[in-house]
Amino acid sequence: MVSFAASESSSEENTAYQYQDGLANLAISEQAAPDSRKNMFEQEQQGVGNIAEGTQKGETSSRISQVQDGTYNTIRSQQQFGSANTIQNLQVGAENTANTLQSVSYDNAVTARQSGFGNLSDVKQLNSNYNKVQVTQVGIFNQADISQSTSFYDRAFVEQRGNDNETNVDQRGFVLFSAITQQGAFNMVSARQSGTQQEVDILQTGFANQTNLMQVDNNNNISATQSGSFNQLGVMQSGAFGLGGSHQSVISQVGNFNATAILQTGTSSTAVVTQFGNGNSVSLTH
Repeated sequence: MVSFAASESSSEENTAYQYQDGLANLAISEQAAPDSRKNMFEQEQQGVGNIAEGTQKGETSSRISQVQDGTYNTIRSQQQFGSANTIQNLQVGAENTANTLQSVSYDNAVTARQSGFGNLSDVKQLNSNYNKVQVTQVGIFNQADISQSTSFYDRAFVEQRGNDNETNVDQRGFVLFSAITQQGAFNMVSARQSGTQQEVDILQTGFANQTNLMQVDNNNNISATQSGSFNQLGVMQSGAFGLGGSHQSVISQVGNFNATAILQTGTSSTAVVTQFGNGNSVSLTH
């Protein structure tokens, strides 16, 4: 099944709903009316090999809601040239993929929730201001990839519960914020921020968790807390072209056999490390 809806004139408060149950379903929806407001479409799929695609352009206060229950499901959604818009993705099952794009936008939000096995959530926000991403993954072998570039005041929130989860965050711009929470075992976080006045907050609880953080340019902050055993934390803070500085790292590790390595270059950088437990190690380079 393929559904297509488009309009070239202004419209408000329109709602489209699609439901599919079976094998290899395809749903495509597009709302492309300039200066439209409060439009919404909902896509719900159950079964195997489903694909849902949703596009909104030039919208204000509009929403895309997509729900998939099954195996090998794929969600693709994008919002362009708008403000105060929302994308909501819910995937239940195994090997689900969600690809989300918001570009040239203001005050937009993405909420993605995945439960099960082998889920992937890929979120991109480009050339945008005051946007927010919130990803929640429950289960095993989940992965969240978030990219916010050429952005101002964007925020990313990631929560992963279970085992073997991976989070990758890439933020480029000014006054950006990331908060990442991981619970379970063998979790990994990789976060890169470039620009000015960035902040990353990390909380990992469990066993054999790993965090790698990189910040480039000026006035950046890192706050990381790891509780459990065999946790590893790597931090690099540097100024552009070897200049810059005024970075701050505050690290707390509670448990056994935790390891921390911090590299700071530039001027006026500060590192505060607190470790409780046995067999912990710290390597600090300024």
